[in-house]
Amino acid sequence: MAYEKRVCVLKQIKKGFSADGSALSGAVYCERLGSELTVTPRILGIAPVKEGRYALAIFAEGETALLELKGNAPLKVQDFPSVKAGFSALLVFLRGDAEPVAFGSCGAAPREYEPLLLAFSREKKKKKEPLPPPPDPEETPLPITPNAPVLPPREEDRPFREGAAAGYDDEAIAAVNYYGDAGDEDGQALPRDQKGAEAEEAGAGAQADGGDGILRPRGTLTYYHTVREKLREVMRKFPPDDRLKSVFPQSEWVKAEGNILGVIYEEGIPKYLCVAAEDTGDLPPAMKEHGCFVPLSPFSDMVGVYVVFQSADSGEYVTVSSS
Repeated sequence: MAYEKRVCVLKQIKKGFSADGSALSGAVYCERLGSELTVTPRILGIAPVKEGRYALAIFAEGETALLELKGNAPLKVQDFPSVKAGFSALLVFLRGDAEPVAFGSCGAAPREYEPLLLAFSREKKKKKEPLPPPPDPEETPLPITPNAPVLPPREEDRPFREGAAAGYDDEAIAAVNYYGDAGDEDGQALPRDQKGAEAEEAGAGAQADGGDGILRPRGTLTYYHTVREKLREVMRKFPPDDRLKSVFPQSEWVKAEGNILGVIYEEGIPKYLCVAAEDTGDLPPAMKEHGCFVPLSPFSDMVGVYVVFQSADSGEYVTVSSS
């Protein structure tokens, strides 16, 4: 049975939560044996509260666990993904809306705390909403479709560049399929039928909802799991490029061999895998109908990049048109 252990150091975000008025500090230890995660917080000098409570959000491998802090006592999470590649931890104070207190991350985990903070808001809203009535036994409920991507406004608000609706190659915008090839020693992508078989296997093994306190992805993240290791290798290998974070705050990007590769998150969960190309005046022929122009400034559409969005659940491309 595999054993993993990682630790991240917390740094203060908001003042007023230390007992002696100094900067709050501490660390969070994560130990995983099999699929059970043990979270041990070590918070130094945290002030006791009469109203409200403290809680931790732990994020790794596209999943978030929300845990109520019980001093420095260990906290258990069942069926949690691997923390070998790193994890993020956010300490919050709960009395009404969640207030961020301290944050830390290690390894390849995201270094922004906002997605973890949104997870508390989502959990609070989920508890307040009444359960929907059961469907009529004679009717079959319609399937839930994925949410539409957060893309630039419609043409009347921020028009796409001319030619943004041409066709797109089935693999990637460059000659190299970064999500399929990155990290392979022989530099070869998996055959399409093998990718499909692995995607089905990953989808069949996706975890179901774990109950209160653990937030799971809305979909299975089937495609994301098939390229996850190679995507991490890309993110470690190439330098970061933060220009698109002004448009998509919950995202991370790297500059790789003339293109920009990135992941867009929704509440800490991967939602879209993206490939972007520098704007050279015209839409790159390889992007065709799936590429759209994304301005880098809200004040002008003259400077930007062309982006292709790919679903982390199915791997399908999100088609964007000028209408």
